[in-house]
Amino acid sequence: MAWTVESKRVTYCPTCGESLESREHDDRPVPHCVECDLTLYRNPVPMGRATVIDGERALLIERGRGADIGEWVLPGGHLESDEPPRVGAARELEEETGLSVRPEDLTLVGDGFLDFGDGLTMVSFNYAVSRDVADGTVRAGDDAADARFWSREELRTNTPLLRASGLEQVLAGMDAVNRS
Repeated sequence: MAWTVESKRVTYCPTCGESLESREHDDRPVPHCVECDLTLYRNPVPMGRATVIDGERALLIERGRGADIGEWVLPGGHLESDEPPRVGAARELEEETGLSVRPEDLTLVGDGFLDFGDGLTMVSFNYAVSRDVADGTVRAGDDAADARFWSREELRTNTPLLRASGLEQVLAGMDAVNRS
């Protein structure tokens, strides 16, 4: 059994509580418990993200919590342990924006790798869906401070507000949904 950790510094074994040592694995040091033979890896955390496309506008949320508070991003978050990315993206979309969609209506528009520089990395599966198939009224929920549609022009002129990996995914989502 291997554990994935989100911190650069791990001192004690999460299973038995003993002090961790370090061992080489694939030419890099990893935390290891000699007592119970547990190795901890720093793998990226999987997440699902989705945006709703309304013509030439895309729905984004403003982060209301966490290290990236104030940033405008695709609605999304961590996947549950029993949840495929598409299902998690639909769940997160509803939690953060009030709009619900069927997971099978989501179109995969890309993936991304996020490195927060503090030991936390994420891999994201990014989806888009037409407003025509989304039910509900847009409202900020869960950890979102705001939720609103952005025009293509607003997206291009406000790129500092958007996390770098998000802009490409939002524009790809617009193109994918508008083609179908």
